[in-house]
Amino acid sequence: MRIGFFLRDLKVEGVQVVTVRLVEALTKLGHQCEFITLTSEKDLAVSENIKHHVLSITEKVKYRKANIQAEKFLQWLKTEEKEKSFDVIFSEHGETNDIISYINDPRLIYCIHNSDEHTYNNKNLYNRWKYKNKITKKISGKHVVCVSDGIKDFLIETSKNSYKSISRIYNPFSFEEIKKLSLQDTAYDLPENFIVFVGRLEKQKNLNLLLESLVKMKSKINLVIIGEGSLEHDIRNKAKILGLEDQVFIYPFCLNPYSIMRQAKMLILTSIHEGFGNVLVESLICGTPAISVNCPSGPSEILSGDLLKYLVDSFEPDVIAKKIDEISTDVDNEIPSSSYDKFSAENIAQEYIDFIYKVKKEGL
Repeated sequence: MRIGFFLRDLKVEGVQVVTVRLVEALTKLGHQCEFITLTSEKDLAVSENIKHHVLSITEKVKYRKANIQAEKFLQWLKTEEKEKSFDVIFSEHGETNDIISYINDPRLIYCIHNSDEHTYNNKNLYNRWKYKNKITKKISGKHVVCVSDGIKDFLIETSKNSYKSISRIYNPFSFEEIKKLSLQDTAYDLPENFIVFVGRLEKQKNLNLLLESLVKMKSKINLVIIGEGSLEHDIRNKAKILGLEDQVFIYPFCLNPYSIMRQAKMLILTSIHEGFGNVLVESLICGTPAISVNCPSGPSEILSGDLLKYLVDSFEPDVIAKKIDEISTDVDNEIPSSSYDKFSAENIAQEYIDFIYKVKKEGL
């Protein structure tokens, strides 16, 4: 099958990383996968035999005016499909979803990687009504893929059932590759005895809560932050105000965070909301405990069963600090592979193939 993946770019960010993994797994199964991106920005290593089409749409895509970019996409698609049509094209980013929402073609699959549940719950009744109308219109007649049950359930609740179908398919992870990379030297000179956060330095990730929890801990431990974002200066200031400047180390994103995860005592996530929580699975694959607050959506679907002890049902610094202290002294922190087997790239790739055949059988 000829399968397209429509993204903003190929930078080192969560959605792009898991999409590249999925493409690699599908390619191994003999399918012709191709990237279609709005811009040429590219940091991720991609196999040379995988085509990469760049639409050169550099202006920020906004839903109200996305019909303009939709016309450009359709012109490109018409030219590109002269010899062979795409079976499906998965749209992976908010911007690309805004574009395909103007196109009545059920081969264009609307994929959702982030949860709007938290922001929705903080809206007034009028703005909730506006949100429902907007998302209902965006996904009308579309096949929708959500990366967690939490996102799927929220969408069912808010979208007035305007979609053609809705499915949950988890993000894929290449166990062998992640484990191999975790054994390499780290990109940075790290402190001893540390916990780690990996992600964007933005409001959603709620790093103030992590710093406030660090202060409350009984044991003294270092915090390594791997990430970039608009709040880096604020986070450094917060650490200084709390007297943590000698315990907090901030480094930029790197292509191999797994060697850092492997050396950490644990990985911590204190997000206000997630779509899935990729770093939790990556940490577990590296053999490192992953602690997360029970935010919507994803962490509770990853940290279940034997891993339930790593899920914190609170956003209180005292409670999170107690959990970090508890896990750091727990001798029984072995991570069974059975707890994350369902997220293997091979399993997820097959779920995507089954999904494609299903929608094709139903006449798209």
